[in-house]
Order: sequence, then C-alpha cells, then structure tokens
Amino acid sequence: MDNTDKNLGHSINTQQKFEFYLLALVFTVLALSIQTAKQFSCIQSIIEILSWVSFLISGLAGLSRMEWIPVSYMYYSNLTKGKSFASEAKSGRNVLHESGRIMTDKEVADLVKEVDDRIEDRKNILKKIESRIEIKYTIHKWLFVIGLVLLIISRSISLISV
Repeated sequence: MDNTDKNLGHSINTQQKFEFYLLALVFTVLALSIQTAKQFSCIQSIIEILSWVSFLISGLAGLSRMEWIPVSYMYYSNLTKGKSFASEAKSGRNVLHESGRIMTDKEVADLVKEVDDRIEDRKNILKKIESRIEIKYTIHKWLFVIGLVLLIISRSISLISV
C-alpha cells in the first residue's frame, strides 16, 4: 500500500468519525437545551422551540443520511465489479459460464452488453443517491448552525432583559 492509499484511508476514517461526532453532538445539544430550558417570555420561548425544531430536523436528516451512505458504498462496489468484469471480458480473456465451460464470443458479447446496461443503471441510481446524501448533509449541517444561533439568541434574551 503506497502513501496515497494510506492518506486516502486516513482521510475517509477521519471523515467518518467527524460525521458520527456531528450527529451525536446535534442530539446532545438538543437534549441539553430541552433539559435546561427556562420560560421567561413568549418571544424567548418561541425562539427556543424553533431552535429545538431546528436541532431535531438536523438530527433526523443526519440519521437519514447515515442510513443511505452504506447503500451508496454497495452500489459503488457493484459498479466497480461490473466495470472490472466488462473490461476483462472486452480484453479477449476467456469467460467461464456458471457451469464451468468457456463461453462463446457471442455469449460473451451478450453478457458484456447486459453488464454495460446494468452499469449505466447503477451509475444513474448512484448519482441520485449521492445527490440526496449531499442535500441531507447540507440540511444537517446548516440547521444545526441555525439551531445554535437560535439557542444563543433565546438564552441571551433573558440576560439582556434582566
């Protein structure tokens, strides 16, 4: 394994840790803000509840995103396997049938066509999944920030009005 692969592996590992940390942080801040809430004024209460809703939606978007990440990895793995098989079959190597016999050129060509079609289908599905994952991450990240800002404003109102 060269340094590029090690660096990529380290990068992926760090990113995964960050994603789990952010998800846990959202629910932790939500729980703590609910437990430590005090009602002072109607405006403060409304802002506080808006921050809770923001945290909740952020957390749920993060959970949904985490649910779909393994699915995208599975599709990407299948896509890579399909591309590898098609490349080997197109290179003129002998391809074995399930029964163990060597397939004819016509059978190989039909199989390669079928694999190419599946590759295109998987590319389209993977593109949709990745797009949704990116949208969910954006929602997760920015609603967490908005929730923090609303919580700070809510808690600051009681300090300013005293």
